[in-house]
Amino acid sequence: MQQQAAGGRNRAGILSPALAACRLSVSRRLFALLLAGLAVLGGCIQPPTRNQPEDQRMGESTDLLQPKPRGPVDPAQSTPEDPKAPPLEHDVKLLSSDLPLQRVQADNRLRSAGSAGVLAAARFLAEAEAEPAATVEALRFLEDVDIQGLDVPTREEVRRLIAGALRHENALVRSHAARSLQVHGPGSQRTSFLEAIGDPERRVRWAVVRRFGDNPAEMDATQREVLISFLQVRKRDRFDEADVNKDLQVTRGEFSGSDEQFQKLDSDGDGRVSLEEWTAPAPAAVRADVCELLMRLHAKLTPGLEPIGYNPYAPAADQQGAVDRWSEWSNALPK
Repeated sequence: MQQQAAGGRNRAGILSPALAACRLSVSRRLFALLLAGLAVLGGCIQPPTRNQPEDQRMGESTDLLQPKPRGPVDPAQSTPEDPKAPPLEHDVKLLSSDLPLQRVQADNRLRSAGSAGVLAAARFLAEAEAEPAATVEALRFLEDVDIQGLDVPTREEVRRLIAGALRHENALVRSHAARSLQVHGPGSQRTSFLEAIGDPERRVRWAVVRRFGDNPAEMDATQREVLISFLQVRKRDRFDEADVNKDLQVTRGEFSGSDEQFQKLDSDGDGRVSLEEWTAPAPAAVRADVCELLMRLHAKLTPGLEPIGYNPYAPAADQQGAVDRWSEWSNALPK
């Protein structure tokens, strides 16, 4: 059988054993040379030997640069380098600042000051030259703080100063003053707060209605009579009694009531109460809110009785009988 000599292959295309052994030997030698080259190359790029003492010195210097551990921060701690805190009176004015950050910081400082911060805000209400916007923000601060934790004299002083703002010429100031007393309770300022139900601003009147309507026990017989008096038509004979010199005008010296009552009678503010001002009934809107508060008191104090009817929009002179029955109801309650 004729053999094929080309390429050293037989008919099946398989390498001869001698040729296969030769190729394997060459491959092994090439691989050994490659490994040797890599070993030489690797030795050329090895990093130089590190200086161990230098490494140790650098490690020690790094430890020295680490900050020392700190304990909890004490907010009350101060140093001579710290700037002085502004006076609390200044912080009250900053409550109305145009900058939000100043408002927040002033609020935080006043709260942190405790009773001193609350008193500073309350005393600011008595400043005659204060802008209404600043007074409103001071009242908003007082609405939000808790005054029940203050001692009794401080708490009553705060209420007295808030009640003074009920006579402010600005309606928004009076509204927030009434709101503050509604939130915290009027305390010893019950009568002053109750008389605010005659205010021309309805938000003031409704603060009174809500407070005493929810807490009828805060009113005694004297306060209930003050409330009912807003429904009464003042009679001519009482005017004649008050008019000592018979000049058909009642001055403050002749009037036996409080300054607030005299100012309400003196509608034109001329310092004298005429007969027309004396006999004029309270506005219908005021009498409507007075009637609403009376109905709430009646529902809580005498829930089993039928309430007394009164129409605040009808002529007051025609309903004097209903007013008398309200007085009888109040007098019959337990003292």
